[in-house]
Amino acid sequence: MANLALKRTKPQPDIPDVWIPLEPTEGRRAQKLARSGAITRVAAGVYVNAVDPEKRASDELGPVALLTRRHWQFILGHIAPGAVISHLSAISSGITPGNEITLSHPTRFNTKVRLPGVTAVFLPGPGPLPGDFPLGTSGLYWSSRPRQLLENLGRVLKANPRTTGRAGVEEKLIEILNASGERALNAIRDEARALTDPLGAQDRFETLNQIIGALLGTYAKGSLVTRHGALVASGTPADKERLGRFTILADALRATPLPDLNDVAATDPSRTHFAFLESYFSNFVEGTRFSIKEAEEIALHNKIVQNRPKDSHDIQAVFQMILDSRYRAVLPTAVDILDGLRERHRQMLENRPEVSPGEFKTEVNFAGTTRFTEPAFVRGTLLEGVKLANSVPEGLPRAIYWAFLVSEIHPFSDGNGRLSRLLMNAELSRCGKCRIIIPTLFHDEYVDAQRALSRGDNPAPMIAALGYIAKWGTAFNYGNLEEVIDVMQRANSFQEDRREFKLLMPEQLARN
Repeated sequence: MANLALKRTKPQPDIPDVWIPLEPTEGRRAQKLARSGAITRVAAGVYVNAVDPEKRASDELGPVALLTRRHWQFILGHIAPGAVISHLSAISSGITPGNEITLSHPTRFNTKVRLPGVTAVFLPGPGPLPGDFPLGTSGLYWSSRPRQLLENLGRVLKANPRTTGRAGVEEKLIEILNASGERALNAIRDEARALTDPLGAQDRFETLNQIIGALLGTYAKGSLVTRHGALVASGTPADKERLGRFTILADALRATPLPDLNDVAATDPSRTHFAFLESYFSNFVEGTRFSIKEAEEIALHNKIVQNRPKDSHDIQAVFQMILDSRYRAVLPTAVDILDGLRERHRQMLENRPEVSPGEFKTEVNFAGTTRFTEPAFVRGTLLEGVKLANSVPEGLPRAIYWAFLVSEIHPFSDGNGRLSRLLMNAELSRCGKCRIIIPTLFHDEYVDAQRALSRGDNPAPMIAALGYIAKWGTAFNYGNLEEVIDVMQRANSFQEDRREFKLLMPEQLARN
């Protein structure tokens, strides 16, 4: 019996994680596999390529629930196309503490769909409105920030809340004010006003308007209900510790000789092949993992992987930004650094509304024990930090400064590593120098070098690491994509364990 249970829990090799058969023959095969215990039916016409073991703890999520929760957007997009992630789910990034997903739908509401590990709760509300984000190709939408706030001003249920209520909305507005300034609150108010009629939210808009007015000082402070609201103050404070660290790096970059490496992939097809590899590695080390062949189909042939549409769009977005003349060789100036970063972040992650593309973070983020800049200090630290950039020599020195500036502040909830590398390489392209590829095997060394500066105020390892890898990238011929991938594979670029493998230069391959 134990052997049977073990066999039944193995995924089927030719079936995706979530399978929604479209043809009758596929449907009959899926039903047969489900009856045999090879896969699991989780909803009408929806199957997951997993089976729960016969014995597991009652409070433990099994493989079926874990797979369902991972792909809930794809599943619910099939069940209720056109539904909008709304209310508590929209403001809390998806699955709520009560293991629910709240959605609005104009005709399908006051109902629940129970799936393994999560329950979809459909609430009355219109379909997608102006400002709502399509969730890739799932068929779902994510409500805009103004809509989220208006909907969360609804009644709070004590037993199983599906809105945050006034206190939660006020806290969110304070986070937005600290992260993005007064202009962001005024924009939210203007956009919310236009949604009042479609949402039937006149009373809720008046409440929202009152809270925003109080936070901006145009209404009495007594309008606020939270302690943070009463204490909020305007301004752009900066992270003094990090500004000191930026000065240390800038001083070191002015004093350290670095290679001057002309662009070896300035014209097509080399330019496009380099851009693809840059995007592939930059996404891979951040967890967006495809085989190199899959990524090639996505970036160069616009082939979206059905069960991973957002990951596919991540590959495409970075690739397209590398080639886009608006971003490839252009950096934000000191006066437009805030809008410039937000624009690039929005462009890069426009298919991931759950990470608030184009909006500075509202919660502090971490990497291990490193605590990045507090949300309230992001704007001020960027404004002051970018002023130092022009004091650093152009080309590779200034590119290193840009990479560390964005990475060290971590101004967004997600995508900071990719954004830092895009800005680093924009400086190099601006000067006609070769862009930098950070291969998988080198990524840990790069992170360790950053950590030496972040935690020990030692800039030497980071300068040395980027100086070396910049030279490494110029040693390849990017004219033939298949050939350069083969050489990079033999150079161990795609490996992950630097204790077992060493990153090689192409000329070393003949000797190894």
